Amino acid sequence: MRLGLAALLTWSVAAIAEEAPPFYINPGLNDAWFNADTPGQGFLLTVYPDIQSVFLAWFTFDAERPQDGAMAVLGEPGQRWLTAQGPYSAETAELTVFSTQGGVFDAASPPAATDPAGVGTMTLEFADCTEGLVTYDLPGAGLSGEIPIARLSNDNVPLCIELAEAAIPACSRPEPDRSHGVDDPVVTNFHMVPPIDIVDGGPGPDGIPAIDNPVFEDRAGPSTPDPQQLVVGIRIGDQVRAYPHDILDWHEIVNDNFLVNDQPQPLSLSYCPLTGSAMLWKPFEDMNDPTFGTSGTLYYSNLVLYDRETKTLWSQMLEQGIRGLRVTDIPDRLPVVETTWETWSSMYPGTQVLSRDTGYSRNYDDYPYDDYRDDNTILFPVPNLADGRLHRKQRVLGINVGDHSKVYPILNFPAGIEVLNDQVGDMQVVVAGSRDRNLGVVFSRQLEDCTVLEFEAVQNSLPVVMRDSEGSEWDLFGQAVSGPREGTQLQKTNSYIAYWFAWTAFFPGSEINP
Repeated sequence: MRLGLAALLTWSVAAIAEEAPPFYINPGLNDAWFNADTPGQGFLLTVYPDIQSVFLAWFTFDAERPQDGAMAVLGEPGQRWLTAQGPYSAETAELTVFSTQGGVFDAASPPAATDPAGVGTMTLEFADCTEGLVTYDLPGAGLSGEIPIARLSNDNVPLCIELAEAAIPACSRPEPDRSHGVDDPVVTNFHMVPPIDIVDGGPGPDGIPAIDNPVFEDRAGPSTPDPQQLVVGIRIGDQVRAYPHDILDWHEIVNDNFLVNDQPQPLSLSYCPLTGSAMLWKPFEDMNDPTFGTSGTLYYSNLVLYDRETKTLWSQMLEQGIRGLRVTDIPDRLPVVETTWETWSSMYPGTQVLSRDTGYSRNYDDYPYDDYRDDNTILFPVPNLADGRLHRKQRVLGINVGDHSKVYPILNFPAGIEVLNDQVGDMQVVVAGSRDRNLGVVFSRQLEDCTVLEFEAVQNSLPVVMRDSEGSEWDLFGQAVSGPREGTQLQKTNSYIAYWFAWTAFFPGSEINP
């Protein structure tokens, strides 16, 4: 589209005005105001922030000086006062106008009469600390209109600017809860959950051995998974790794290391085959031993880890310490992408894959739980099993925001990429998923500058899955890879994929996206 110069200037001014932040009424506006084109009238303004109220006096006067030797007489019939008062909110004051006339100052005559019911209304707005607009409607007098006003003196302008800037609300966006559980849980004898709900899983501590020294191969190595095998994908900077389910089913925890700013960063990946949930944790900086092991216990059929330094027990799906010295502590969490090996390796052909050379003798071609992934069997007690809205083992992408919880069943996504602009609780989110690619991710779509983006799906461009209304393209890890927002990272949410029975056990009453 091409615009002529006049149209372009008009568009530019409108665009600037539209982007300009509102000006907030403040006591720095207290002053005398006037309109140079209408001599003989003026305005006195007082702002009362404690009661969010404005008082304004609109008066007329003899614009010409009295003749030499003549005395101006207060209260002459040609002099009139209108007063207005009322509340203000942000940049606008809505005032009721009262009429006052007659009267003589410091005299024994009766004081000026007023109309308590008011004679009209007035709206007061300011473009900045030096210019404003009075809009009035006085039905009884048959008068209405607008009067641009300016300060008589600029002495208060610096104070006005300071107060106006301080009044602008700070940009804020809902932050993900630190915890999936109760914000302030009751702790009894170092337990955050009832001890009876932490049950013996059978193998005992480290009976399912974590992988402490993982070995990785190129994508064409002997440990290459089958194309439809699910993997947990991690990308840290330029380091891209895949952890096949068929290895995680037997070990559940991989204590790994990445390079971050040329420094080793220990990270622990956990996968619970009984609940179908995968998490990536950053150990606490004060840990001398940053590794985790399997405790041999379960909470709601879900993996309970222990840290090897304090022996605290950690619920994987709550992502929180539930018993021990670090009870209620919450580690920093990083995003993972769970999808098929075919999808992951096509997105990241330079990926490394966790080797079957684990140091343990396991038949990684054999799933250790028979038909568990597909049937309705539950091996350990969990609450809320009566919630049969979905098949128990259906994989769902779930998110928690405060007291609100919602799931997006992976099977409900179409074959291609679908993107949903949604709201969960007070958080604006964007969801991207695909049934055939067997994946789903969810991020906050509100940026640090409080911009809320609208997204649409991008097909056949993985790892790019969506494009925003500004033209930037974003990948599965919530990073803008092109466009005006390139390099921007969407905020991680409290979300992950799990089996439906496990999600509804931990978070009963969750809404299901159709």
